[in-house]
Amino acid sequence: MSSYDSHTKNIQKQFNRQAEEYAQTKQAKDVRAMAGLVRLTKTNASSLTLDVACGPGRLTMAFANHAKQATGLDVTENLLNIARAEAAKLAIPNIVFAQGSALDIPFDNGTFDTVSCRAAFHHFAEPEQVLKEMARVLKPDGEMIIADILGNEEAAKAAQHDALEQLCDPTHVRCLSKTTFQGLFDATGLDVASCRFGTMDYEVEQWLLHGGPSKAQKQAIRSRFEQSVVSDETGLEAREDQGVLKFTHQTAVFVLEHADERLS
Repeated sequence: MSSYDSHTKNIQKQFNRQAEEYAQTKQAKDVRAMAGLVRLTKTNASSLTLDVACGPGRLTMAFANHAKQATGLDVTENLLNIARAEAAKLAIPNIVFAQGSALDIPFDNGTFDTVSCRAAFHHFAEPEQVLKEMARVLKPDGEMIIADILGNEEAAKAAQHDALEQLCDPTHVRCLSKTTFQGLFDATGLDVASCRFGTMDYEVEQWLLHGGPSKAQKQAIRSRFEQSVVSDETGLEAREDQGVLKFTHQTAVFVLEHADERLS
């Protein structure tokens, strides 16, 4: 625990505090979306899978429905406790949750057939190191799946977006753009086998629940969204619908393979 870097410790603190609230958010409970991600992979009854930064574990459980063994990894004890309780309630036998950092994944090289990470890369201060670790524990013929919100390709809009995210949740670092993700994949020796892009709509008040910002921070966030309705300075398509502030995240799902394996 003490070996974790300061940012990882901040993530622990934030998500231990907000574990129950985060576990009940729309995106964390979307089991249909989780099942859809599993279907994009080749996971089968002989597969060993790892879900990095698993949070409350619902994607890990979705993999367990198809795999020989599913493992969830997270640094946050309270989220892991929620995941374990839910897996026990559902009587899922082939699942285990482990505490550990995505920067130093505590498993041997080439252990897993599928390595996943959902809704977490925007929290990583060193995404290149996380990706390197995920690639390290992936079998040579395995596959990786990453799903996350995207950053804007325009630097000014991306900066305004990240500032809003950080007001709500101080452990947010930055949303990676398509171009940035591709650069990381190239540098890590990963090829994109397939990709899908989409959107996720939110009501601002609903979205605020996951981060637990202060009253003053909430008001600042609302004000920025209201300004963005006029200027779209955040690139989030902020809008008012019957008096309700809403916005849209751009999303991406990448299925990846080791580049040398695709050439063989």
